[in-house]
Amino acid sequence: MRILLLALAVFCIVHFVRVDLTDGTIPLAAFFDDETSCIEEKANPSIVIRTVEDDTIESLFALYPDPTHNFLERLELFYDLNPHLERQELLAGEQIKLPLGAETDTDPVCQEQNTQ
Repeated sequence: MRILLLALAVFCIVHFVRVDLTDGTIPLAAFFDDETSCIEEKANPSIVIRTVEDDTIESLFALYPDPTHNFLERLELFYDLNPHLERQELLAGEQIKLPLGAETDTDPVCQEQNTQ
């Protein structure tokens, strides 16, 4: 009977240690320094506007010009911000997000890695 209880105790200890090693706190421990990622995460600066009758995407882009992007890039950003408007006309009174351009500063470490 002692052997059975000892085997059960060893099994429970091994099980709890295995679970802690795989799903517990040890994998979450930070053994390495945080490395900065050089993958650019571009924030899309935008404004929210309310459309009026007979507005088109082209007319809105003309009202709010962006010299940093060409029309196709800006159209892609527009549909990223407003995926519900693909293959749909703009309705009067609808609130939409209009992308605006902004220069982003890049990390000098990332610039060095990208040039190598």
